[in-house]
Amino acid sequence: MSSTFFETERLIVLIDLAGFAKTFQSRADLEVAGWLQTFYEACDRVVTDHGGTLIKFMGDACLATFAAEEGARAVAAVRALQVAVDDHARRHQMPVTLGANLHIGRVIEGEFGGARRARDIIGRGVNQTFLLGSGAGVRISEPVYRSLASDQRSPWRKHKPPAIYHLDTAAGLLEGGGKSAAHNTARW
Repeated sequence: MSSTFFETERLIVLIDLAGFAKTFQSRADLEVAGWLQTFYEACDRVVTDHGGTLIKFMGDACLATFAAEEGARAVAAVRALQVAVDDHARRHQMPVTLGANLHIGRVIEGEFGGARRARDIIGRGVNQTFLLGSGAGVRISEPVYRSLASDQRSPWRKHKPPAIYHLDTAAGLLEGGGKSAAHNTARW
């Protein structure tokens, strides 16, 4: 069975739960599983309701895509999910919050794996999304920022290098440790 891959441009969204590992160290595995199931369901619902495609879950993280021109919808989805996670965490008295990175880049899409193939995306665009930073808050790359209408840009603050925009919220944000591909050339 052969795989078909194709290259395309996507808006890539990485959603992660900041504080998850520390918070759940002292919790029962079944409690963690239930909490993650609620998070997964929220990711699936919010991403698809905003026109995105859920690619996969990875522990306490989610990878999704939107059409490259859908920056406003992707940001709205992340903001809605941020509210849902904060509400769920508050109800359960857990210090967990949402962290998210959004980037527009080239990806390779296709069915990856052996007999149990799964749809996935790989490539520099995905890597750049991960390199935007980590922790609480929402970070968008320069291409996502430029895709937003001018009236949607005002809540974002620019950070360098590279140009990463953090959502300026009352809760505050961690200063992301984003790095560009030019600064991270691995030698094999």
